[in-house]
Amino acid sequence: MIRRTIVTLVSVLALALTASAPAQATTTYDTRVTVNAKPEPVAKNRTITVTGSLRYYKDGRWRVPTTRVLAVVFDPSGTDGPRQVATVTTASDGSYARAFTASRSGKWTVKFGGSSSLQPHSASDAVCVYASGRWQCPVSSTNPDLDCPDIGRTVWVGSRDYHRLDADGDGWGCDAYSY
Repeated sequence: MIRRTIVTLVSVLALALTASAPAQATTTYDTRVTVNAKPEPVAKNRTITVTGSLRYYKDGRWRVPTTRVLAVVFDPSGTDGPRQVATVTTASDGSYARAFTASRSGKWTVKFGGSSSLQPHSASDAVCVYASGRWQCPVSSTNPDLDCPDIGRTVWVGSRDYHRLDADGDGWGCDAYSY
């Protein structure tokens, strides 16, 4: 009976000490993913290459982590929504590259999900895909001021013609380049 009481007291004391012990803080480092989808713009059904690197910041400088797996997500222009299309593995220098067939304009995003010591991060690059001599990318308010000679081809501007490229109001700007 005394032995059982002592064992119970020791167990309760051990639990109390474990519960009151401070949790060890895990250090997580800032990470940076870079991405470049090229060429831009690209003709439909041609090859586009998504390249970049993964780094983390420690002790005042950017470093290369060990080999990591990154997700490649494509968000086509329109209403389809983003979807993961591949994974890539970083090389020993932190770089990665993967080739795809360019079928639609949209945004390429590379995501690092993080780890116990590295924070998650992602980066994106939009690519315009054109077909039949027409550049299928809307011009937006975030683009610099453009004129038709800057673009050099017919371009879809839709109903928001920020740069006044659509002289006849049909949604296509720089029509003179289609003749």
